[in-house]
Amino acid sequence: MSARRDPEARRRKIVTAAVRAIADVGVGNVTHRRIAELAGVPLGSTTYYFPTLDDLVAAALREAIEYARADLEAWADELQASEDVPGTFVEATLRYLDNREQVLLEYELYLAAARMPDLRPLAQLWIDGLRGICARFAGKDRGFALAALIDGHLMQALVTAEPVDVDALRAGVDRLVGG
Repeated sequence: MSARRDPEARRRKIVTAAVRAIADVGVGNVTHRRIAELAGVPLGSTTYYFPTLDDLVAAALREAIEYARADLEAWADELQASEDVPGTFVEATLRYLDNREQVLLEYELYLAAARMPDLRPLAQLWIDGLRGICARFAGKDRGFALAALIDGHLMQALVTAEPVDVDALRAGVDRLVGG
C-alpha cells in the first residue's frame, strides 16, 4: 500500500522551510535549493509549488506576517487588561525579541518590501497593526511616535545584538503614553 500524497502538507512544509531559510540567511541569499534541503523535499517540489523564487519568498513572508499579527493581537489583549500600560509595552517588546528568528524574518520583510512593491502590503500589515495598538493607548499622533520608538529599539537590538536599554525605552513609552 503506497503512502497517500498530501500536496497541501508538502506546500506548507516548503513554506515553513522558506521562513527558516530567510531568517537564517536573509531574502537576498535564499535559494530554492537551500529551502528544498531544509524542507527535506526534492528540489523539483519547490519549483512545482512556487515557480519563481519571488513566489516562494512572498509565501514565506505572508506566513511571517500571520505570526506577527497573532503577536500584535496578544499585545492588544495584554495591554487592555494592564494596570501599567507603559510597563506592559516594555515587557511585550522584550518578550517579542526573545524569538529572534521571527523578528529577523519580519525585518527582512521590511527590507524586501522596500525593493519589491508586491510585498509592501504585507509589511504594511505589521506597521498598521503596531500603530493601531499604540494609538489606542497614546492617541493617533503619539501612537505613531510610540510605534516608531518600539520599532527603533527592536531594530537596534537586532543590529547590535545588545539588549534593549530598558530604562530608555520605558522613559520614552512613559512620555508618549502618559502625555
